[in-house]
Amino acid sequence: MQPARLLRHGGRGQALVLFSLTLLLLTLMVLMTLGFGMRAKERVEIQMAADAAAYSQAVSTARTFNAIAVMNRAQIAHMVAMAGTQSMISFGSQYHAARKATPCPVPDPAFALLDVAAATQTRQLQGRAGAMYTAELAIYRRLVGAQLADQNLTRAIARAVNPELDAPEQGANKSLSEVSGGASSVLSKDELMKQEAAGITPKATGAVATNGGGQGDAMRNATMGSLGWTWVHGRPSGSAGFGSGTAANNPGFTHYASIGGMDSSTYQTISGRNSWAHDHSDAPALIPCPDGNIYPSPTANAWVMSDEYQSKQDQHVFMLHPAPGQGMESGKQVDELHTLGECVVCPGIWPYSVGFNAGLLHDNGGENDFGQPKLYAMVLRDYASNSRKARPDPWNLMFKFKFAGQETQFDNSAPLGRIQPTGREDVQRNQVALSAGMAYYHRPRPAAVGGGWEEPPNFLNPFWRATLVSTEGARDDKPAESLDQAGFSEHAGALRRLDAAGYRGASRTGGRY
Repeated sequence: MQPARLLRHGGRGQALVLFSLTLLLLTLMVLMTLGFGMRAKERVEIQMAADAAAYSQAVSTARTFNAIAVMNRAQIAHMVAMAGTQSMISFGSQYHAARKATPCPVPDPAFALLDVAAATQTRQLQGRAGAMYTAELAIYRRLVGAQLADQNLTRAIARAVNPELDAPEQGANKSLSEVSGGASSVLSKDELMKQEAAGITPKATGAVATNGGGQGDAMRNATMGSLGWTWVHGRPSGSAGFGSGTAANNPGFTHYASIGGMDSSTYQTISGRNSWAHDHSDAPALIPCPDGNIYPSPTANAWVMSDEYQSKQDQHVFMLHPAPGQGMESGKQVDELHTLGECVVCPGIWPYSVGFNAGLLHDNGGENDFGQPKLYAMVLRDYASNSRKARPDPWNLMFKFKFAGQETQFDNSAPLGRIQPTGREDVQRNQVALSAGMAYYHRPRPAAVGGGWEEPPNFLNPFWRATLVSTEGARDDKPAESLDQAGFSEHAGALRRLDAAGYRGASRTGGRY
């Protein structure tokens, strides 16, 4: 029988037990709140890093495309200047011959010096136009190799946000496919020219065609449309251009009464086979002399035609140097004095340029953004990485135990407790963010003609811009496939299940996963 004192005090301590249980539940609730909050913060962080990387890739691509467009314009400007110099040679030759019949002739040595200087300038202008192509390849090579390949730019941005973030190399596949056709490097100019000479240049599948992508006609037409100085292509005595055949019979020798009379549809006949300028002998010239008198003088056809170095067809014809205008002049052979640089695919004198792949504008190009590249940025956080293990979450249950003579780490944040190894396919182990940026072409039309825009993407005008877009929507957008390629099979499977359940994201037809 219990003493009365013990019976009277036997209920003490019950509140302590209840308090302990309540404190345990409260602790678990606090830890869960901290855990969920940390995961939410990390989710926002990794997505912001992916968005910043995708936008930065698009900006870098747009700036590269704009730089290429500006250099293509500079190349056109050099060819325009070359046409102007050829015009000066032709007109100057006709004028020199006309002055020879007056009391005030220009000394032959003085004319020879001017002729040699002008011929040298013509070659230099063509060479500098060709150097633009080398510069275009250099900046394009940096975009592909140093920024897009292996997600180098994405990785740098992700690690600047948080050192534990990473960017899998396979995540670059989509971006490279859109820009370079999948290539992670760009051939050198010499290698590209060897392909051109052998006729084995592969067809461009990305937005960029390193060999021009059929841009040659557009460049020549833009050059003829940019001659600007009326005297070059519409002076009373003649004109200049880039055409086929010998200068004496060139159908391109057309005199337009005015700029408005020029027929742009005939530009397609400008082949870039050679650079010529021609002055007609329509009427006697009136030559002013230093003595103040004006003397009439007979005129004759004059022209200069320069082609590639390998050819010996160069001509310089004027009254004192009759057709065919070859042989010796100023101590040199005409085909050495008035020639241009070497051709790669002969005959031809037109320099190469980096071009936009115009083939992407056709075949329902609107289904694939008309070839405007969409660039994916894929960012990863591995919860089983060494850096994460060095700083584990305090509420994650982690301990080591020995099993079958081996020491194994247990981590309750994984479905298998890390007892068995897992890889990128594990959703719980790997947090992944995918974002997309686009480099797009937009040249606004003046409000006076209705505004908006109509000009297709090209590398002739620097109107490339950048923006963030959905990872879905275009024909070639397959985010689940991109995740699969990087090894995130469970993540890709989750996307496919969402699509099967009716989730459409940014596409009306679904992601076609």
